[in-house]
Amino acid sequence: MRARSVWPARLALVVLFLMMCLASLALWQQLEDDQRERIGERVDYQAQALARQLENTLQAEVESLERIARLWRHLGRLDRKDWEQEAQLALDEFPAYQSIQWLGPDLYMRWLVPLQGNEAATRFHLAPDHPNYPVAIQARQTGQQRFSNSFQLVQGGRGFVLYTPLYLDGAEGQLEFDGFLQGVFRVDPLMDRLLDQLGDDGFSVRLLENSQVLYRLERSETVGGMTRDVPLQLLNNGAFKLQLSPTTRLVQGLSTPLPQVVLGASLAISLLLVAALALALENARRTGATQQANRRLRVEAERREEIERHLRDSRERLQLVLDLTDSSHDGLFIFDTRSRELLHMNQATYAGLGYRAEQFAELLRDHPDQLLPGFDEWLEQVREAQRDNQSRIFQRELCRRDGSRRPAEINTQLVRLGEREYLIAVSRDNSERLELEARLQRLSQQDGLTGLYNRRFFDQQLHSEWRRLRRVGAPLALLMLDIDHFKAFNDTLGHLAGDDALRQVGKALQDSLQREGDVACRYGGEEFAIILANTGLEGGEHVAARVHDLVAELAIAHPGSPQKRLTLSIGLAIAEPVSEEQPGSLIAHCDQALYRAKHEGRDRTCVWSEATDGEAR
Repeated sequence: MRARSVWPARLALVVLFLMMCLASLALWQQLEDDQRERIGERVDYQAQALARQLENTLQAEVESLERIARLWRHLGRLDRKDWEQEAQLALDEFPAYQSIQWLGPDLYMRWLVPLQGNEAATRFHLAPDHPNYPVAIQARQTGQQRFSNSFQLVQGGRGFVLYTPLYLDGAEGQLEFDGFLQGVFRVDPLMDRLLDQLGDDGFSVRLLENSQVLYRLERSETVGGMTRDVPLQLLNNGAFKLQLSPTTRLVQGLSTPLPQVVLGASLAISLLLVAALALALENARRTGATQQANRRLRVEAERREEIERHLRDSRERLQLVLDLTDSSHDGLFIFDTRSRELLHMNQATYAGLGYRAEQFAELLRDHPDQLLPGFDEWLEQVREAQRDNQSRIFQRELCRRDGSRRPAEINTQLVRLGEREYLIAVSRDNSERLELEARLQRLSQQDGLTGLYNRRFFDQQLHSEWRRLRRVGAPLALLMLDIDHFKAFNDTLGHLAGDDALRQVGKALQDSLQREGDVACRYGGEEFAIILANTGLEGGEHVAARVHDLVAELAIAHPGSPQKRLTLSIGLAIAEPVSEEQPGSLIAHCDQALYRAKHEGRDRTCVWSEATDGEAR
């Protein structure tokens, strides 16, 4: 009878062991899934960042064609010598061009640079049966640049064409179409140039057009199962995709052995815990047996000694498991959710926060909010996530002993044993990943040379401020700034000196802003822009004067300038967003004022007005 009564308890221990093994396997699988998900997210972040940087690089490089188009319109068609100088400057700044061409209003080739290697295009005519004819007509109708699909170039090889429509001011304010400024690229040189500027060797790269591979740059040992297709918006052409496959080196750098360590530790703890309970049950049975028969005392003593030896071995194995968990950089702690008493924690749990083990345990038990702010709310979120089968990874902050806070990604698993509930938590310092995400966001909005905001951010900020100021009925001031005789500066002193001058001017523009919310941007090349929200004419003129003063204080020598120093021309326009105007009109007004400042002698500010089309101040 007594032997039969022991079997239910042993069966319960077996069930308990199986439950703990299943819980350990579930935790291991969750950690594996979470690690794969984190690796996938990191790969997605880098793939998206690479695609956006490539778009931004192409956008910045083709700004030179838009600038030539503006000169064409406002100066009434450039003569051939000036046009070739501007085109050659664009070619020097971006060697990926195959050529820059002018198609006249009759769509016949007029001028092209360089002639060498492009002789086959000298008699080119953009006929209606040409595959790019619809794209060119669309550019003419919208007045915006259009990037074509790939096609067979007359010079040989496949390539693209960037169509920039040219206009002249006609009678009664009408615009007269004056042909296209064509930027011609070959596929391979363009992609090689863009990818060289980005300098990212963590991916194999393929450029797809309508699912067809146009270009490929293969790295060794790529992980094909993690290939990402990222849509590319090359100006206004969405027919392209980047297909990116991460390298084995990149994926291995993102992986950790934590899931295997946690699985081994969990199984070992489960085994040791069940073994200890089984031994306790065996001791109880043997104690009862000794009361029934004194003659079995010696046998029971010998068996008890053997059991104690097994216990010593078990403790040694348990200590080995604990030593292994202490070698991990991630914190691991297990506690009773009701009493908040710690069952186990490794050294990384408390040492990384500056506590001793007993201090950490005391804070968790008596003042958990001083250790993990919002502790009770977080614990309830853990229960809800496990009940609803949602993600059990939480972004929290842990308080260091010195009072500072450290971000932590905490992976959780609730385990119920009888009426008790235990929480197994693995915490990781993910400051690096959060900083990476913030850096990627800054990179997408920042000009790499000057540190100012880039053209993409300018467009977003102008439209955002326009909508906001329309609601409150406040004015908006816009300054367009251009460095005078900058081509001569580069030709005389070199591009390195030119880049240094751009950086100094960018800092001067930033220093000229005295209010939070005012924004200085690099508009393209040597052009800059300043957005002044809730600012009228007087405020705009004050900022413009301050810019002139700060640039003059720089005293940058300019041998090719009449003033013998670097100067700026500024166009200023004021808009009331409550009117029917759009942000594009404000930019056009600033452009007109800027060109008037150039024509009236440079080193000055001109204000746009409807009556005078730009009044010098």
